[in-house]
Amino acid sequence: MANLKVPKSYDKDHMLIADDEPEHLIWLVDYLKAKGFDVTMATSVSEAMEAIGNIRYRAYIVDLNIPLGGWVPHPAPPSQTYDNYQGLYIIRAARTQGNAGARVIAYSAHSNQQIANEIRQLYCEYLVKGRARELKAEIDQLLSRDPYAPATTPPKNEQ
Repeated sequence: MANLKVPKSYDKDHMLIADDEPEHLIWLVDYLKAKGFDVTMATSVSEAMEAIGNIRYRAYIVDLNIPLGGWVPHPAPPSQTYDNYQGLYIIRAARTQGNAGARVIAYSAHSNQQIANEIRQLYCEYLVKGRARELKAEIDQLLSRDPYAPATTPPKNEQ
């Protein structure tokens, strides 16, 4: 992950959503704004990497099926799963910057052992796409935690 910038500032009132189909997430942006958050939307790995290099967000909500958008991974991906689920690069970068896994939510239309293995290594939450109530509940749980406190327990998919 060469060239990863470490942001100088943290904004507890700002969230990043990385998804290449933002038109399906208008409800989520509205939900977060109603809770008082600013939202940055990235539609590619390239846009997300630029965004997370500028600011540390309160939370990261990342679609695993997102295009690279011209971003080139260096060094080579840690596993072939990253070729199939490129949002993992975003999650890995966010975690490398010191963000607690409890502040990172991965989601995808797919659920398989490859994803489960990578998510377990990244210690973040994982949800299957299309379940708005579950995503809202996970976000509410994330928001109930002190934004400055490190994660003290592994994500529920680890327990």
